[in-house]
Amino acid sequence: MFNSMLLDELLRHIGSRVLIVTDNYEGEGILINVVGDLVVLNETEGYGNETTTVNIPVDGINFIRILSTTV
Repeated sequence: MFNSMLLDELLRHIGSRVLIVTDNYEGEGILINVVGDLVVLNETEGYGNETTTVNIPVDGINFIRILSTTV
């Protein structure tokens, strides 16, 4: 039940900059989609404009911080 509530809330923040932390991952980027039980993050790397798409299972997420929202 919690996972579905989390997914519903994350759908409201598509396009927002987020920080996602799991036991073995910490990444910041733009939340681009929620598909099934996966959160899709367009992760920003380094100081350049390089990005990597990362699929994160909802079950593994320890916390998510919304850093900025779209208007």
